[in-house]
Amino acid sequence: MWLSVIFIIILILLIVLLTIFHFTTNGRKYWLHRKVPYREPCPIFGNFGATLTMRRSYTNMLQFFYDTFREEKYVGIFQARRPTLFVIDLDIVKNIFIKDFACFSDRISVSTDTQREPLLRNLANMSGAEWKAMRHIVTPTFSSAKMKAMFPLVADCASSLKIALSREALVDVDVPKLMSRFTTDVIGSCAFGVDPGSLKNPDSPFLAMSQRMFKTDRTTVLKRYCRTFFPKLFKFLNLRTYSWEVETFFTNIISQVLEERRRTGVQRNDFLQLMLNMQKTETEFYMTDELITSNSFIFMLAGLETSATTLSFCLYELAKDPDLQNKVRQEIIDCTERYGGLNYDAVCAMRLVVQTAMETLRLHPPTPLTTRLCTAPCTLSSELKVKVKDAVLIPLHCIQKDPRYFTDPDKFDPERFKEDFNPPAFMAFGEGPRSCPGARFAQLIVSAGLAAVLSGYQVQPCARTTPTIQYDPRSVMLKNKGGIWLKFKPL
Repeated sequence: MWLSVIFIIILILLIVLLTIFHFTTNGRKYWLHRKVPYREPCPIFGNFGATLTMRRSYTNMLQFFYDTFREEKYVGIFQARRPTLFVIDLDIVKNIFIKDFACFSDRISVSTDTQREPLLRNLANMSGAEWKAMRHIVTPTFSSAKMKAMFPLVADCASSLKIALSREALVDVDVPKLMSRFTTDVIGSCAFGVDPGSLKNPDSPFLAMSQRMFKTDRTTVLKRYCRTFFPKLFKFLNLRTYSWEVETFFTNIISQVLEERRRTGVQRNDFLQLMLNMQKTETEFYMTDELITSNSFIFMLAGLETSATTLSFCLYELAKDPDLQNKVRQEIIDCTERYGGLNYDAVCAMRLVVQTAMETLRLHPPTPLTTRLCTAPCTLSSELKVKVKDAVLIPLHCIQKDPRYFTDPDKFDPERFKEDFNPPAFMAFGEGPRSCPGARFAQLIVSAGLAAVLSGYQVQPCARTTPTIQYDPRSVMLKNKGGIWLKFKPL
């Protein structure tokens, strides 16, 4: 009891000291001195107190800033005590991604302590020359030829999804949970070289461990907040991004598969094999087993939940629009018949399916923002010179729902992408050299998942389907607060 009292007293004193520090230093006036319009921060939380207390989602907070300062090119905000440039003007966004990339080549996350957490030393967190060398290695693994060779693994998982649907209750389906089982099997097969068996067994250890990475409880939210904005405190408290159990589980899987392939000489058309081949042939950058493990891990981290979320939102929108759903289904049936089943050529021919997936990513991008870190002095506009280490935030979700770029932006309309799969304001995969290298692979996963479901089932709202989407305040990634529940009616 006394320890609890002492802890509370220390916590109160710490809050008081931080508040005094906040109001007696010039940190909160950073953007005022730079002559940038800004939002006055509060102590400790900056401009995101409502998010940290889980009263408003991170996405809603971004939308608030975007709407409030819509007529500005940018606005200064504070994430904790970190001043961050929130960019609104699309031309400036494009310049940061492409024209001025040399000045914004890093993400904010590069401050991650990869010595202490080696799984985080991957393409997403690397910077400078190391990032450039790894990008050079990883990008060819997502070529059309490599994707075509790998697609049978995706198709096998789509077949398993159809079998799972034929065995399970279809009245009130927890769609994100089902889609996570599908994408876990895809990523496990393509990135780890194993069969997680998630669709066969909902209690699969691989599935359980992968889901632990995406927990959204209050403790996890606060821990990630600490890691992002107070990295020294995060290290001092010996906190970890992912538990030892998660790290050990996935590291052991990769080690076992690598050992087996070296011993037996077995080859497989998956990401792990491509990395293993690179290890043998790459001379400019030494691909260690640790790097193979960490980049297989980011493959899962970047692709598993994002693809499952996209599939879930897509099925939700199709359940609300039976006419569109029937058109998508007919295209799937026509293409699979024309090309002799669900294969790479069939999926590439499904134009309306891709349009529907792109519109889902426009309206509900799983990752609603991206960041950049200034690595060289740069003039973004005639009024603003950006300094080295200035943080930049790009509100992708807000831009993609701006009526200046997309008419009637809240309407789900795949026809927006009929003429162009990549209109100027669509940036769900990012743009420029630091865009998502696995964008095409993600599209293949979503297309295969839709084909597996819609070829055999009519997707309909059920009693638990929410009438609208409200984003969960516990998650930075876009998720519906009430979940996504649908009914799957066999055709």
